[in-house]
Amino acid sequence: MADDVAQQEEGITSLHLRILRKEWRVVCLQLVASLALIWLFLTMTRVFGSCHPDYVASGSWCPALDHTLTLGEIEATLTEGGGMDELPLPNWVTGQGNQGDGRYYVPILLSIAIAGAWVALNFQPPARRRKITLGLLGAMILFLAGMFLLTWTFGMIVNFDLYLPFGNADDSMNHANHLVWPLSVYIQLLILLLFLAPVLFGLMGIWGLSKRMINWSMAYMLIFLGIYALLSYEGVVSQLSSASNPNAPGLNPLPTQIGEADTLGGLISGQVWELLLVAILLMIFSETAHATIRFLEYAFRLPESCKKDPEYVRQFQSILNTHMQHTVVVIFAVMFVTMLALKFDDLIIDVVGWTGSGQWSGQVKESLELRLTYGKVISAMLFLTFVAGLRYVVPWQRVSGLIESALNRGKTNP
Repeated sequence: MADDVAQQEEGITSLHLRILRKEWRVVCLQLVASLALIWLFLTMTRVFGSCHPDYVASGSWCPALDHTLTLGEIEATLTEGGGMDELPLPNWVTGQGNQGDGRYYVPILLSIAIAGAWVALNFQPPARRRKITLGLLGAMILFLAGMFLLTWTFGMIVNFDLYLPFGNADDSMNHANHLVWPLSVYIQLLILLLFLAPVLFGLMGIWGLSKRMINWSMAYMLIFLGIYALLSYEGVVSQLSSASNPNAPGLNPLPTQIGEADTLGGLISGQVWELLLVAILLMIFSETAHATIRFLEYAFRLPESCKKDPEYVRQFQSILNTHMQHTVVVIFAVMFVTMLALKFDDLIIDVVGWTGSGQWSGQVKESLELRLTYGKVISAMLFLTFVAGLRYVVPWQRVSGLIESALNRGKTNP
């Protein structure tokens, strides 16, 4: 039926992709998704990307979200037996020698540049994109083997002899040494992009409108969290410690107790706040990134007669505004309810304390199980089950509809 809709009047804007990609609401969603992705990655490096100092000092490789440890091991290997003084890329590019978030600033900027180049390349015509791709591949091959082939060819011409380029290390006819420096550059870039892959894939998906890239970015982070949880398990940590160094357990596992509530006015502990922040940022990144693609797909599939209809343009803008408002409200509601759920064990102890001062209430108040991690999880699940059951008592959709209609009336009739 949409094909039968006649165009009523020409609007200033339209729903064509070349115009929608510059729409401030769409750009705002993409910026929010990009900032949430970078913030999420930096938060994960603080929470899950640390190693025990003694483990690093012992020269052992640690499977943390830190590319500088891997680059340090590669540099030590090449300088000892590879005849190199240091890796080609300077430390200010790779982040080696820096502490904290300074290890990731320049690599993140490099990932942004590569993602921007990839997005710009994909929006080129097919013929031009093929030429640019072949030119880049040729430049990479020439950078890797150009000096090697040039010196080998020149040596055979000068010596009037055909010989293999792999001679002794000190032989003038050994031209394979010219492959070491460019290959080391590629190895450094590969390590950087391997550790920064969630940022790179995520930015490609956000600005290149690719759901597959966004899903790859999320899968990378979730797989890393699963591997970290496995390697930081108490039994695995003890086995790794006994196999390497008893005083160096490798990854710094999360504590078994979440600590006292000392953040946000005593509502939540600092350790739990970091974990909650990771979950919230992952939700924001996933929702805003997929919503941008979903809305643009909706506009792209509209008939041509509707893309310039002012009514459809107003509806599309209203959908974007409503989505942005609902996302903010839902994210804050989820965060607040989660923090209340993690405080539910304290409420249980207080309620039991109000019932009296018997032996049972005293045992509950002094119970360590409620303070441990699994006790927190069980009490939080009870609270969330209670909140979910309220939907059968309180008509939340009706309440939210009334609030939204009242806000809309307030905007139209100030």
